[in-house]
Amino acid sequence: MLYVDSGPGVVAETTHDLFKERLDSRILDVGSGTGLIAEKLLALGQYTNLEGLEPSEGMNKIAEEKKLYTNIMQRFLFLDCGLEHNTYDGVVTCGTFVAGHMKSEVLVEICNILKPGGYFVMVMRDIFLETVEEYKLNFRPTIDKLVTEEKWKIVKDEFYPNHWVFENNVGVDGHLFVFQKC
Repeated sequence: MLYVDSGPGVVAETTHDLFKERLDSRILDVGSGTGLIAEKLLALGQYTNLEGLEPSEGMNKIAEEKKLYTNIMQRFLFLDCGLEHNTYDGVVTCGTFVAGHMKSEVLVEICNILKPGGYFVMVMRDIFLETVEEYKLNFRPTIDKLVTEEKWKIVKDEFYPNHWVFENNVGVDGHLFVFQKC
């Protein structure tokens, strides 16, 4: 079944709204895959410092051929994974917070690698917040802990329709989150 995924575009447009005056910002695309977010972001502005982080060698090869990123790291992101703290102006992701992929604790590491004032922009299927056990139990509590500890603040936390739309016009709704590191 064919589908249209609006997630990369939502992330790119939201990110561009935050960084359009600073196109040299260092932005990490987590779970960068073949570069869908980067393609959409580069169509909006001449970003010069996009980096990818993707564990799949095959997807990285495709992204490298497209010349979207200044650097691609072939690795997973997890808590205390060795990335330098306070490094990125922005972190973006789409399609990584799904069952069996990233755990909620990764939000802590994303906060760690952001510079103060930096933004994290992500989308996920809205239903995963209720149906994926890891996210149902830990996602919002992890967000709340980071807010309570004044490590970041919530800029956006909103539902949006038609994150995915299948060929039969049935849509799967999405959720957009934007956080800013304190």
